[in-house]
Amino acid sequence: MSKRIRELLESADPARGVHVDQGDVEALLDRAGNDVTSLTSAEPPRRRASRLVPVGAFAVVVVAATTIVAVQTFSGPTGTAEPNLVPGSIAGSASCLTPVVDQLQSTSYDGGSGRYEYLRMTQSSGRSVQMTGGTTGMAVALHSQETARWLADDGSGRIRVVREAPEYPDEASRDFFAQRPQMLPTAGTETKELRPGELPLPTLPAADPVAMDRALYQPRENGPSQALVGVADLNRQRVLDLEHRAAVLRFLASTEGVTCRGEQTDPEGRTGIAVSADRGRGPQPSPGDQGREYLLFDARTGELLASSGNATTAGNVVWSTVYIERAYTDRLG
Repeated sequence: MSKRIRELLESADPARGVHVDQGDVEALLDRAGNDVTSLTSAEPPRRRASRLVPVGAFAVVVVAATTIVAVQTFSGPTGTAEPNLVPGSIAGSASCLTPVVDQLQSTSYDGGSGRYEYLRMTQSSGRSVQMTGGTTGMAVALHSQETARWLADDGSGRIRVVREAPEYPDEASRDFFAQRPQMLPTAGTETKELRPGELPLPTLPAADPVAMDRALYQPRENGPSQALVGVADLNRQRVLDLEHRAAVLRFLASTEGVTCRGEQTDPEGRTGIAVSADRGRGPQPSPGDQGREYLLFDARTGELLASSGNATTAGNVVWSTVYIERAYTDRLG
């Protein structure tokens, strides 16, 4: 199994960090019986519907966060698991973003113009399926794709998706999906020409941290991690100028529960300032470690470099979406 696949599986394991004595079923049931989460808050956190939606038969994939069901026994003391910490973390504050705003620099596209907003990004996702018949366990497939998008105000433009062949953590998974190829996207390049009105650009919030809070921190009951999800969604949909980047940073810096995580490096080799927010910390917090959302910002320009909802137990963030290129242009690529 490759190191990359191992990290993706580890980060998606919902049982990570839960310490239960081997065979101590009663202790596990007792913990479940003392779960203070109400029936309504036990539902999965609601996500705002993204504006990047399927267009005809061509689906624009945003982020497919994969949940891999795993059952694992641990030996050692019982008790509340400590969240996985990223090296260099600074608890309780996103003040690291304030100096970035104060010295924000322009990008090559600031002040530019063009019919189309151009975005290019890579995304990692996957799928897990319970195997049946003579084979037990989960079949897992991991794949990545690069998306380039040219989009005009009237919803016209072009989307090009280049999908890589899937990777598998074991031969059982490879054999399972080889017999069911329809379960996975086809590797290769797919291009969709958009007619006017097919995918209109969503309206940008005002370049003000209060407006960003109202637009991006929804639904509020999901807690501060939803603020990071909202910022990532906005960056998948629009090119942000300097004023809007500054507003986003001020919004996050003033949001309780958003925490500085020091410097991190994305898969493109770019180093930036990372922030995170714990999931399940809304008005009705969930017990235990629910994981985190992460964002990585360029310390000079305030551009979002990468986003993620996963980190390994070693504290390495697995950046699932990497924002490679932004521009304004009059030409379709």
